[in-house]
Amino acid sequence: MLRLREYCERVRDDAYGGSIELVEDGITAMENELGAAGEENVSREIEYFVDQILEVTSPILPLINLLDRCMRFAERYEDSEVSAEELRERFVTLLEEIREGQRQCVKKIGKAGARMIASGDKVATFSTSGSVMEILRCAADVGKRLKAAAFEARPNAEGYRTLDEISALGIPVEFGCDALLCKLVPGSAVFFIGADAVSSTGEVYAKTGSYLAALACREFGIPFYVAADTSKFDAMSLLGFPIKDSFRPAEEVTGRKVPEISRIVNISFELVPAKLVSGIITEKGVIPPQAVSLMMEPEKMSRKMTGKLERWMESSEKLG
Repeated sequence: MLRLREYCERVRDDAYGGSIELVEDGITAMENELGAAGEENVSREIEYFVDQILEVTSPILPLINLLDRCMRFAERYEDSEVSAEELRERFVTLLEEIREGQRQCVKKIGKAGARMIASGDKVATFSTSGSVMEILRCAADVGKRLKAAAFEARPNAEGYRTLDEISALGIPVEFGCDALLCKLVPGSAVFFIGADAVSSTGEVYAKTGSYLAALACREFGIPFYVAADTSKFDAMSLLGFPIKDSFRPAEEVTGRKVPEISRIVNISFELVPAKLVSGIITEKGVIPPQAVSLMMEPEKMSRKMTGKLERWMESSEKLG
């Protein structure tokens, strides 16, 4: 049974291949943890969950939005006379609504993306994304014959998981290290990536290497699409806050001794400029990057969560 401590360890180690399973496991861990510590104040219990997860997470917006929904619930019932048992039942209902909502969003993105692919196309992708896999799965399910290109990607060479999952769909994959982007991308009809966050100006926060992929697509005239539901739209960026960086240990890159005057840079995510993005495939349709800000509602964010995110981003700046 997945508990909060184990979940936080996985998040800290960047052990998840995409935001879909990250949110799913977050929901499961909180459900399993509810009431375990004997806390009678359910709002305080939920805020504890939020603080523990926020401390270890990268700027992965679906997870941040999950935590915001949790804090809004906690604030709503902070001084409620409803029993702890009833509040926990209501909280589980909320979590399951979020879980089902995410699943429905992914299905819609899969169908929309699959319509953009013709049988015989070569499709390129980078890193690991549940939304991109759903697009390819939907295309395969209706009998479209495809080829694919994929790359190692970091952290933990997670692109090999993508290789296995695409191959399991019966789609042959040309696979190489990230330096082979300009070798394997040409001939592709479209390039799909997932995203962990999208800023109000349409910049896409994705795994390191995605920027190079976008540049390669521009060079070879290949449409570069981002598969991201609207839960990945960063409302804090609309308020002027930058997206937090994700620094990883140098040991993930190399075990060799580094000269004292030098250092290993290991960052999991980077920003892809909006000008390189052909469109964003959402559950509400395919939109241009410039339309992202029109779909944000920062005023709905939890007051406490906004403060927590401010401190969370400040801690990242100190690490940098």
